[in-house]
Amino acid sequence: MKTSEFLEAFLAHLPPDCVLVSGLGRTSEELARLAPERTLFTDTMGDVSALSTGMAAAMRPLPVAALDTDGSFLMNLSVLMALGGRSAALDNHVLAIVDNGLYESAGGMPSRTAPLDWQQLFAAVGLRAVPVREPADIPDTIPLPGVVLIAHVVNDDPAPDATKTYDGVESSYLIERLIAAQQGRPQRRPALKA
Repeated sequence: MKTSEFLEAFLAHLPPDCVLVSGLGRTSEELARLAPERTLFTDTMGDVSALSTGMAAAMRPLPVAALDTDGSFLMNLSVLMALGGRSAALDNHVLAIVDNGLYESAGGMPSRTAPLDWQQLFAAVGLRAVPVREPADIPDTIPLPGVVLIAHVVNDDPAPDATKTYDGVESSYLIERLIAAQQGRPQRRPALKA
């Protein structure tokens, strides 16, 4: 399964008002093609899971889906405690990790040099990792509290060049407007601190 195949199938399973949070690289370029109007694009590695968990807690009942990558997720394993403490209670949040085993955008280095058992890693904090090796493996109903999807992907083409015409800051303003509209409230001014 390619990244694009997983993302297309994953998006088809989400509620239409679901806000997406994405990291860098191929995943973000595919989401920019598939659902740019509802995706928060981060400009950093290691933040997707934490940001999406906080957004889901603050935005309930609006659904939030995190599309992290193996390399990005592994850069912030400290998020495991927050996920374990919060995810099971968040019926509006889903985390999917797109695992190609590489830091693809950085030249294709391996994302790990030791075996990794995603199921054991997430079980250690009370969550269940569900492997997705083909689109049919995606659960019919998501988000599912306490479940993390691990999408095992293989891409036989080079990582795409960055083509998005906006950065994470502009993306955050676009998402703020979307969330305000979904919640029926006025938009915050970017510089206004709540």
